[in-house]
Amino acid sequence: MSNRGVARLVCIALIVLATQVAAPADAEERDDFRATVEHAIVQYRVALTTLETRGQAETAAEVHRLRGAWQAIGERFAVDRPAAFANDQELPGLLLQVDVRIVGLLLVIDLGNREAARDALLSIGETLSRLSARDAPAP
Repeated sequence: MSNRGVARLVCIALIVLATQVAAPADAEERDDFRATVEHAIVQYRVALTTLETRGQAETAAEVHRLRGAWQAIGERFAVDRPAAFANDQELPGLLLQVDVRIVGLLLVIDLGNREAARDALLSIGETLSRLSARDAPAP
């Protein structure tokens, strides 16, 4: 085999190796993102249920937990974005906007307006759903 043939085989081997190393890392990153978003979705559902069944203090506590779950998404993925968001320059802004909406939601809860709180919380839930669907695997 000529030097060219050996070089070609080495290049192919390196490409295959790089693909095998990158694929698990991408899958792990995607799984981590999904788990972090799913945690926020679960906390959103708890906050919504609490809003419908409990008082202001309990609801505010659950919304604070939701904010923590949301901030975990931002802390983990605002800079080191998953593949589905790699070129999305709007993700950091979205993360900040939702955090601001959560702060507004907490103010509405403090004012005792359950209907406005529900509307604000539902809007946040829609954003979480879109975020989750956007990173879903292709069928």
